[in-house]
Amino acid sequence: MFTIKFALKNIVSRKSSLVIILFIAFSIAAFVMANAVFDGTRSGIEKTFSQNFTGDIVIRPKAQFPMSLFGDETPITGNLSELPELLPYTDIFSYVSNSEYVDMAIPQITGQAALRFGDVNFAAYFFGVDAQNYVRLMPGIKIVDGQPYGDDENALMISSVMLKKISEELGVALKVGDQIQLAAFTGSSYTLRAATLSAVYEYSVHNDLQDKIVLINPDILRPLIGLNSTEIDSSLFTKENSGLLENLDESGIDGLFGQSEDFEADGFETEDLFAQEDSQAQEAAALEDNADASFAEETIWNYIVCSAKPGVFAKSAIRKLNKEFERREWPCQAVDWRAAAGMAAQYIYWMRLIFNIGLIVIIATGFIIVNNTLVIAALDRSKETGALRAIGAGRRFVALEYLAETLTLTITAGILGCVLGVIGNSFLSNGSIHFGNTYLIQLFGGDTLQTVVRPSNIFGGLLLSFALAIVAWIYPVRIALGTSPVAAMEAVR
Repeated sequence: MFTIKFALKNIVSRKSSLVIILFIAFSIAAFVMANAVFDGTRSGIEKTFSQNFTGDIVIRPKAQFPMSLFGDETPITGNLSELPELLPYTDIFSYVSNSEYVDMAIPQITGQAALRFGDVNFAAYFFGVDAQNYVRLMPGIKIVDGQPYGDDENALMISSVMLKKISEELGVALKVGDQIQLAAFTGSSYTLRAATLSAVYEYSVHNDLQDKIVLINPDILRPLIGLNSTEIDSSLFTKENSGLLENLDESGIDGLFGQSEDFEADGFETEDLFAQEDSQAQEAAALEDNADASFAEETIWNYIVCSAKPGVFAKSAIRKLNKEFERREWPCQAVDWRAAAGMAAQYIYWMRLIFNIGLIVIIATGFIIVNNTLVIAALDRSKETGALRAIGAGRRFVALEYLAETLTLTITAGILGCVLGVIGNSFLSNGSIHFGNTYLIQLFGGDTLQTVVRPSNIFGGLLLSFALAIVAWIYPVRIALGTSPVAAMEAVR
């Protein structure tokens, strides 16, 4: 108790104490505010992706290459046309959709194709999903025109940014209800399809990659990218789509139909006809085969995109889901939004890292100055310490007295700094600071600065002030205890 009283008396008697406290307090405040900005960027980036197209959790097949919702993420050589299927899909979807951690689950197919307008192609990423449920799962998507397509509609949806780009390029206003031709390169040939534009949507926070996403009925996407049987699509031979066939090799068409022979329909020999019962049996078998094929096509999916239930932490849910997948020996894995976004999130991650490093350098410089100030203040009292030892003060008393002074200064400053940091963040958040830069909008998940002060930030500030006290105590007390009492007394005289 005497040590604490003596330390407090020394602090009050020194004019430099107030300067040191204020210096440390502002440094701690900067630390709290910087961490609030860090948390704001982390929340913003997560919001940018999880509410727009990745969800909270994504179930994907295990693969030998890095894989995101856009496909193969292998640098330079990524190939979106060879994505593995999610197997066994029916069992996985049943388990995930009924999981205690998952609120909604939407299966998805990913492919790469082009929106084709005559000779002009617009490359895009195609997400084959149930549009109506997908829009419910992604709160960042807002329909601005039209309606999400139904399960039985040959339709697609595009973003307002893509609509504007296409309209400006073509010089014609593309609108809901228009037919759009689609083309995908599969192997050595092009696969062609057509779909109706059912809706236009926009993202709450968009980036260039998201604006290239086209939402499409999976029943159109599967044959477009070669995921089902080679069945002729009658939509290709409508009057509107006849221009798509002009680029086909004429010899190829002749080769396809040149071997056929004309026949007359005025009569048939009875031996050329099947018996009625055989015909009925064949028809029943064909219907059964078609039903099996239809079911097989409906179970071809690449991903399951999920939203977590309220109050469920995605990271914890992912660990538990993966543990269950391993137990059941299913070749799939659950990943978070960052892994699902793949390279799409990497450049934003590096921007955030550079931003954070800059703030850390500034704060570290401030703390170095604070630490040096504490050390110099302690060293200036080495003669005083020697005098105390000369009149009988032990080494333990001196060490504790130095520690009490340093802790009192830094902890007081730490509490004051945390209070200032919270107040400063309140001003930042309520100051309506708007961004015009696209990258900053993606970093913070909106066009307004939003900082997040978490309890961990306050605890971190107090812990840092305590660590600063220990660092600023060790070296000065060693110098003070190493001072000879006789030399200190002579210096006093």
